[in-house]
Amino acid sequence: MPPMQPFASDWDRVTVHQAEQWNWLAVEITEIRRCAEAGDQAHDRLALILLDHLVEVIVGREVNAQLAFQIADSVIVEMRELRDSGGELDEQLSRLVDEHVGPDRRKAMDDHLHEKTKFLMQRGVLTAQEREVLDRLHQYRNAAYHRDTLEPDLIPELVVAYRVLANELVGRHKPIAWTMASSDLAPVTTPQQLRGRLVEGVDIDVKAMARRFHDHAVKRVQAVFAAVATAHQLLGINSSGETDASLPDDDMARMLTGLTDVSKHLTSWGRQAEGLKSKTSSLTGLMIPFINLDRALSRIEPSVRRLDMILDWWEQRRIDELRGK
Repeated sequence: MPPMQPFASDWDRVTVHQAEQWNWLAVEITEIRRCAEAGDQAHDRLALILLDHLVEVIVGREVNAQLAFQIADSVIVEMRELRDSGGELDEQLSRLVDEHVGPDRRKAMDDHLHEKTKFLMQRGVLTAQEREVLDRLHQYRNAAYHRDTLEPDLIPELVVAYRVLANELVGRHKPIAWTMASSDLAPVTTPQQLRGRLVEGVDIDVKAMARRFHDHAVKRVQAVFAAVATAHQLLGINSSGETDASLPDDDMARMLTGLTDVSKHLTSWGRQAEGLKSKTSSLTGLMIPFINLDRALSRIEPSVRRLDMILDWWEQRRIDELRGK
């Protein structure tokens, strides 16, 4: 039997981590539940961030478990050279050479969650829809954690969706080794003991979630509708679709033009938002169309928010002038 690839430094070796590798995740799950049940935006944000960390850890451990028994890189190189020079390998060895995950890809997976989820999808651990949702939820976490740009009223729904998917991942994970009996027993020794804890007491009502995602999406589409209408007015666009030629070509005009350019998408976005109410077959079946609409809206919403700020500033100036300030 060819030598195996050395384990990554963070693989779940019981002799190194003992049961603590699952105990601290149990603590994290307890904190996720506490934050999610607090019922305020600040705790919802913390729950989202903790969920993302939990998923990254479980996904990373699953990747290591999948790679643990692949043949060492140096042996694969020799086998590939033998095959390329006309030598014969049996079907199993040839398949191992073709499926081998080399150092460059392992490095990419170490650095990026979407590379890990791509690998797990190829190995049949994740479906394509689950991978899409997990990758997008990770982006939502980044928007909340790094940039503070995530829509506040969207966060509670994302937390529920993340709890459901994270619970599935925890239950599917098959460690390389299982904790053996020792003099230092801990309450949690296997991932299966964690399954279900994330969703205890959670109302996983897809119809109710579909209504809430629908309401959120409709509100955002209506805001874009209003901004586009205002942009048309400010640009002085006539019935022929022509802009007032006397307007300056400045940042404001370019922003307004960008808003009017999405007019052709408004009807489609409205239909997509309304259609979310009927996406009740599964959580991922609801999340995928919402994510697609969200990506489209996210590209124009910075201009919508900027226009709102400018209009607010103009209105405040008008009020100040009326008051004689």
